[in-house]
Amino acid sequence: MAGQAIKIDFVELQNILNQLRAGIDDFTGYTTTFRSNTSDRLEAFNSDFIAKVDALLDNMNNDVNQDLVNQMETIYQAGKAVLDGMKQVDEEAAKAIGGDGS
Repeated sequence: MAGQAIKIDFVELQNILNQLRAGIDDFTGYTTTFRSNTSDRLEAFNSDFIAKVDALLDNMNNDVNQDLVNQMETIYQAGKAVLDGMKQVDEEAAKAIGGDGS
């Protein structure tokens, strides 16, 4: 490995984490508000069909894949911890050799 350098783009890693955070927030928003927003729009209608659609939406209400949301959150937190750790090590290494970091 002599002569090889590992270059890490902290900005790109942060952008990826930001995209993951936005994806988690979007997914969570869709899953938690879809049923209530849709049901509210159906309240003005009065028919057996609408009653059945409302019942279906009610059954879907607990179908939010909370495990998936939790797993995505765990991945985000792990990625953030890795990035923060790498930044800290980079800053310490830069100080030790008299540089200014990446």
